[in-house]
Amino acid sequence: MKNEENIFFNFYTTPRLSINLTDEGGPFGLDIHTALEICYLINFYKCDSILETGTNTGDTTEFLAKTFPHLPIETCEIEKDLSLVARYRLKNYMNVDVGFETSKDFISRTVQKYSFPFFFLDAHFFEQWPLKDELSFIEKGVICIHDFDIKNVNYSYNSYQGTMCNSSLVKEHLKHDVTIFTNNPKGTYSYPVLQKNRLSGRGYFVIGKDSNAFSQNNQFKLLEK
Repeated sequence: MKNEENIFFNFYTTPRLSINLTDEGGPFGLDIHTALEICYLINFYKCDSILETGTNTGDTTEFLAKTFPHLPIETCEIEKDLSLVARYRLKNYMNVDVGFETSKDFISRTVQKYSFPFFFLDAHFFEQWPLKDELSFIEKGVICIHDFDIKNVNYSYNSYQGTMCNSSLVKEHLKHDVTIFTNNPKGTYSYPVLQKNRLSGRGYFVIGKDSNAFSQNNQFKLLEK
């Protein structure tokens, strides 16, 4: 419980400074259930780093930096002005590095630096969808894809030029066969979600270790076929 109280405190004391987001910002779009899920997985698998794509101004990054001060956290943002804001905002967190680069370059550069990273994939698109390239570089670790189709009308997901953010996309571009889990809308959480404008689906899988973490926690469910 103490760990969840720490998550709660860090979550709601992080300023909502994100720009041009439909959920109006905050860590993980102000969805504390996402924070609880991700913190559980990082601790369960003893991840040695956190790699985030799509920094914006650093709401999620700051929460993670406060919650995991012992872990290196690397994040990237393709819009220069946003990356500069994030760098200034996070300059006092010695465990954080903010990169101004494409998520493709970021993942290819960082993926081999760590033994078992946690990936939070939340980069959005301009001319093309970066998620496809991101997935092609990942060889190990725990992965969360934000804005994922969990087959529930209450949770939104991304689509681009007719391609949906779903299991088919993962299977097409990931080099590994994986079992995909999602957030469980009927799961048990210590705190309610205050975000009312837009809830995003989350897709989860692990490469290089078993999937026991998901089956042991009802905040996750096996993706329906």
